[in-house]
Amino acid sequence: MPNEIELKLRIAKEDIPHLRRHAAIRKYLTGKAITRRLVSTYYDTPDLQLFDQRVSLRVRRMSGGWFQAVKAAGHSLAGLHQRLEWEDIISKGEPDYTKITDPSLTPIFDDPMLRQGLQPIFTTDMRRTEWQLDYQGSHIELSLDDGLLIAGKHQEPLIEIELELKDGKIEQLFALALELQSDIALTIENVSKAQRGYAYYRQFPQLPSKAKPAGLTATDQPSDAFAKAGWECLRHLQSNQAIAIQGDDPEGVHQMRVALRRLKVTLKAFGINNDTINDEIDWLNSLLAKARDLDVLLHETLPSLKLSTDVLHKAQAHVSSAQKRAYSTLRNGLRQSRYQHLLLTLGYLFACGLPIGHPKLSRTASSHLQRTHKKLFKQGKQLDKLSTEQRHQLRILTRRLRYALELFTPLYQGKKSGKQAAKLLSTLSGLQANLGTLNDTAVTSQTLERMSKRNPGLVPVLPIWQQAARKREKRHTADLPNLWKALKKASTPW
Repeated sequence: MPNEIELKLRIAKEDIPHLRRHAAIRKYLTGKAITRRLVSTYYDTPDLQLFDQRVSLRVRRMSGGWFQAVKAAGHSLAGLHQRLEWEDIISKGEPDYTKITDPSLTPIFDDPMLRQGLQPIFTTDMRRTEWQLDYQGSHIELSLDDGLLIAGKHQEPLIEIELELKDGKIEQLFALALELQSDIALTIENVSKAQRGYAYYRQFPQLPSKAKPAGLTATDQPSDAFAKAGWECLRHLQSNQAIAIQGDDPEGVHQMRVALRRLKVTLKAFGINNDTINDEIDWLNSLLAKARDLDVLLHETLPSLKLSTDVLHKAQAHVSSAQKRAYSTLRNGLRQSRYQHLLLTLGYLFACGLPIGHPKLSRTASSHLQRTHKKLFKQGKQLDKLSTEQRHQLRILTRRLRYALELFTPLYQGKKSGKQAAKLLSTLSGLQANLGTLNDTAVTSQTLERMSKRNPGLVPVLPIWQQAARKREKRHTADLPNLWKALKKASTPW
């Protein structure tokens, strides 16, 4: 039962000749390239019982023989697919259940009703070229698949690259992908062939995804904790990518921004200060920020104001036009090699882990939390005299401390420290929400003032907003001292 580990990438048809001649293949190739036809048939019941149990069954015709594969418990991040796979040679082109003997699978496939219901549901007919590479001491099989996915009367072209780790280090998959991507426009592919086939039989609605606990434990080695936190940030970012591209739900862009903020906190907490990566994260965040600011203005601010129907509709039309342009720019950015390069670079970083000799996790956590806590109190020392920009910096530090504490909370699970962590998180959340409202108010004012100079339809909105903004700022500014006092009283668990 090997654990299949592969990195999937999409490639354009016109770039295939460049791949075949790529210097990396020539440099690291061992033996000769092999090209053959692979016809793979996937089996399931009409109501997709195997799929619902996160299992796939495939029978493949290859090089004159038949091969059966059962795959289970898969997940993908940054194009890296990891799953359990059981593969066997079989005598003919239909499932052979005598080969399925693993105790985790037999309760499924020993069911006679399920066996009776299994039938071919889709097929992939591929021309595959394989190169065996000795890449920096790792054995990597590079496969180019060019063919069709066939589901009933539906057909779609399917072209992709797979970098499968046969032996060695996972980070070398990302290193090779980055080397290939320096010359060829490759796109990370998080969807497997099986998932594409199943999409013809069941709708999979895209829903915004929020951050999840990274799963750190007090016994984690620093490198393992760093990888867990990093992969969760990438999952959070990429799981909202399709929604952001579609532009139908503003929460997609919002969650991508949250993912980037948590990513920056993770890098900072573990002492990773890479100027190139930071610049690319800032570039991506700037694209998301423009779309997000206009989302808030269109969907939250304008409807909340007491505007006449005519003024509201005119204002919404102007803002909607600007929003569409911002989303167009964002879509172009997310489809650029620059964004794909950032994801692969981060994947390489998290796969490599931390250098040997990195401080223990408990020390890493307490040191970072103490420093951030100290900076926060220094920034808020003269709370009533802070400018708009200084208050914005206070908000950033509040958010940074909250995200870092959420990350490291599993390290503080004692009766006393657990209560302290929970209380401090609650206090930080309240302060962050208040400062966030004040910042959104300031940003909205700047956005409306700038847009009203070019769009006469927004001119009537400006004084009404300014009046509402003054009331909102006055109310939230009045709440700040008590929120700050509560933060000062909150004990720290580290």
